[in-house]
Amino acid sequence: MKKIFTAVLLSAIAIPLFAVQAITPFDGTIIAIDAGHGGTETGAVNATYGVAEKDVNLAVALALKAKLESAGAQVVLTREGDETILSRRERVGIAIDKCKALANRKCDVLLSVHHNGSSDTAHDGTLVIYNEKQDIPLATALHDALVPLTGQDEGYLSGGYGITVYNHLISALTEAYYITNDTEAEAFLNGNRVQEEVDAQFAGLADYFTNKSSDGGKGGGGKGNGKGPNK
Repeated sequence: MKKIFTAVLLSAIAIPLFAVQAITPFDGTIIAIDAGHGGTETGAVNATYGVAEKDVNLAVALALKAKLESAGAQVVLTREGDETILSRRERVGIAIDKCKALANRKCDVLLSVHHNGSSDTAHDGTLVIYNEKQDIPLATALHDALVPLTGQDEGYLSGGYGITVYNHLISALTEAYYITNDTEAEAFLNGNRVQEEVDAQFAGLADYFTNKSSDGGKGGGGKGNGKGPNK
């Protein structure tokens, strides 16, 4: 009798635990990730270490895709290798086509992964770019999650710079740090910089989708820091 009671008790405990673990902010979402640049378009290049932005972007995109999928999201990439994609219009078109092929609907968000460049090898900072008002909750959530990577907030940029000037997708373009910064390039090559950024991007997306769900689909986002588009 004692064994039967113990088995029933364990089953009762296991069921709610399983149910909690199965629910994530990403369940049912379709996310497009654009690894900026590629092919003949290298993006910024670190002069000391020869690290090209296009390679950093792709490394982050691939690792982020794997982490999001493990959390329940469906994910498409605009590029999966070192392809040249000539325009933002083409990138958005690829994202739309892949999301439609995967789930027969639009992507919930499009995240374009970039890393900034400067002639000053000591300069660093985090910047997020968006284009439309509808992008602000996503841009804010990503910004707040990414800024701690550098501790240097360069705020936001808007007004036609975002990737979805075309086709009205909710999107944001992140410049998590400056790859021209020698410390950043070395950390990319020999440290955990990819995983640190992936964790931050993941947290920002989780915050966005959590708030979007809690406010009935209107779009949430982070709290901001007084410098952002929510102000």
